[in-house]
Amino acid sequence: MEKFFETFSDPAEVEHHYRERNIEIKVTPLERGHFCYRKHTASPAGFFLRSSQMETPWSMEVGNESDSFLLVIPVTGRADWMLNTRESAPSSPYVLDYLSVKSARFAPMTRIDTIVLPAEILHRDLAALTGQHCYKRLSFDPTASFSERDEKVILQIYVALKCLLASNHDAGVSPIAVGYLRQALVSMVLERGRHNFRETIDGVRDDSLPSRLRRAVDFMQAHAHEPISLAQIAAEAALSIRGLQSAFSRWKSISPMSYLKSVRLERLRSDLCDPSIQATCAQIIYKWGFSDVRRFSKAYRQTFGETPSETYAKARGTRG
Repeated sequence: MEKFFETFSDPAEVEHHYRERNIEIKVTPLERGHFCYRKHTASPAGFFLRSSQMETPWSMEVGNESDSFLLVIPVTGRADWMLNTRESAPSSPYVLDYLSVKSARFAPMTRIDTIVLPAEILHRDLAALTGQHCYKRLSFDPTASFSERDEKVILQIYVALKCLLASNHDAGVSPIAVGYLRQALVSMVLERGRHNFRETIDGVRDDSLPSRLRRAVDFMQAHAHEPISLAQIAAEAALSIRGLQSAFSRWKSISPMSYLKSVRLERLRSDLCDPSIQATCAQIIYKWGFSDVRRFSKAYRQTFGETPSETYAKARGTRG
């Protein structure tokens, strides 16, 4: 993704750039002479991913009231944050409430990757996870948001997301594929993060009823063409996420997202068998959220006994 970076050589340019995005900051270089800041931003599936490179040291004061949380992935260097009256400079993935950020100071050659998650999305998914409305705002421990094991999982998901965005930059990104990764990150942040609702989440009881399971199935059938999340499915079924997972395990011996994948697989096969659809085989596969064609083809063959291209060719009377 390096070739997509923007480069700023003037602090005023940085301030103007963010002001156009309704973010007020004041940039102060920490050494005279050369100034260089590079950034790349992507905004797939309702959240923002930003890679920032501070090649020269500088600090910023934050004056906006952006109602969001930041999942920060430190790469190199050091970033010191002032959160209300508390300082924080973690060296591993952590979560910040952007409303609490007052200022930040970046050492030279610092690189951080940031996923901006709207507070509305996090609190909505939190309500689905706990099965109840959240009357307090999430509050994360910025000094130690995750265990070492959970950090590794977060990094793996994040790397997968960056690879997907980079490989599909010119062709466009599948919202379903990105939605899966976004949901995985949000689930890790909520279920494994150290915050004020952690005990509530850990204490959620399974409450799985066949009627609620049917509501979940109907919702997935109706919205399989959309990048729906586990939290949305749980909310439609009036279950917590754990309750939904337990219901599927108990009644269908499968996870909710595996069931949704099977629905999309059947819909995809239907499209491949329909000669009236004017699209390539790869385009049809991509439409249904399967971005890795080679890996998908193997799974498709195991399910239907032939490759997607063979199904496509038979329906159109051409050679596969």
